Amino acid sequence: MESQTGIRPFAIVTGASRGIGAEYARALARRGFDLLLVSRNKDRMNRLALELTGRHRVQIDSEALDLAEPEAAHRLYVAARQRRPTVNLLINNAGFGLFGEFVEMPMARIQEMLRLHVNTVVESVRLFLPGMIEQRSGAIINIASIAGFFSVPYLAEYAATKAFLITFSEALAEEVRPFRVRIQVCCPGSTETDFHVTAGFKPKNPLGTQHAAVVVDASLAALERGPTLVLVGWRGRVISWLSRCVPRTILVRAAAARMKPSG
Repeated sequence: MESQTGIRPFAIVTGASRGIGAEYARALARRGFDLLLVSRNKDRMNRLALELTGRHRVQIDSEALDLAEPEAAHRLYVAARQRRPTVNLLINNAGFGLFGEFVEMPMARIQEMLRLHVNTVVESVRLFLPGMIEQRSGAIINIASIAGFFSVPYLAEYAATKAFLITFSEALAEEVRPFRVRIQVCCPGSTETDFHVTAGFKPKNPLGTQHAAVVVDASLAALERGPTLVLVGWRGRVISWLSRCVPRTILVRAAAARMKPSG
């Protein structure tokens, strides 16, 4: 994605302090994007900003925001407009997992997940999309998960929010296609980040894990002319096949057996 005016393109990356978000920041800085990094962890963002500005001739700003709070999308929009009048690329990456029996989950954490994965993403897209439509250019990447293709006991609300992101993104992509705006939903499998530590479980994944940089490379390579739905590598193809060809009752019971907490 190149600027038509000679001004460097501008991207927002949420959940940018680590994992997939940090890899998006590194990849976009290499491509000449100015960046607004968004996360709760200001120290990590500052270290990443120093790393990127030391390697690339780009401007890196950061904004400490808890995107699970009400009205977070509006605060993000204001922070972006303070930097640049238009956004070329918005990456909605911030998220977290909750592992365990649903009835044992703290209500506050369930509400935070729903706000972060659903409310804030939808509200952010609604705020930033009109400017992209007006400019007849721009892109939004929503980070979902292969979990969104399945009903996953003990990750029930996480998988459900990711399923929402998949269908929301696919529908919206068709709405904005005439305006030359791209919507992508990227669905990583098990990735080498600290997601599982935060969620509170150790995965037993027979397909193994992938590096966050592999996810980002596949996503950005598909952004210009690729599909709306991005599955990463052979693992993504296997998951797609399973979701289409194996009866859902078998899949959900198998997932329950694999995911059930010990004790």
